Amino acid sequence: MEGFLDVSHFAYVHTETFGDRNNTEVPQYKVKREGNELLAEYWSSVSNYGKGQDNVAPEGFQWLREFRVFPPFSASLTVHFPENDKLNILNCASPISARFTRLFCPITRNFDKDAPIEDTIKFNLQVFEEDREMVESQKPEDLPLDLHAEAHIPADRTSIAYRQLLTELGLGRNYTS
Repeated sequence: MEGFLDVSHFAYVHTETFGDRNNTEVPQYKVKREGNELLAEYWSSVSNYGKGQDNVAPEGFQWLREFRVFPPFSASLTVHFPENDKLNILNCASPISARFTRLFCPITRNFDKDAPIEDTIKFNLQVFEEDREMVESQKPEDLPLDLHAEAHIPADRTSIAYRQLLTELGLGRNYTS
């Protein structure tokens, strides 16, 4: 779940889909807490159009990505495209063992209504595959809920808030391993 929320990895992990190695800056953003939910609004110049697509965002367009976290296993992302177009992705993780998780991921969009959804699904599966490769190679395998176990930077705001919330919910080492 945390990889889905991380905004700092686009340029490094999503090099085949939409990331831009020349656009690595993570602008300041805030994370709000609403009860047991987290809300993060992240504005940046990182395009969400896939590489090789004919679409081009208008010069200077700022992309809004709205993340909502419904702990412990669900999060949504709404990507705001030009012309008030939106792509919605819901990630629902279902652990099936200590080391394996099944991910359910419905996707909706309010644009290209006459175009087959298969291209959008294929693109997002490629994005998820890039994330999976990164997540499965991470050490330690367990998500460190102790915030002192790693060094953090401002781009980690959502991850930090997510880990704090998991800890408050009473989830710890026995839960994450």
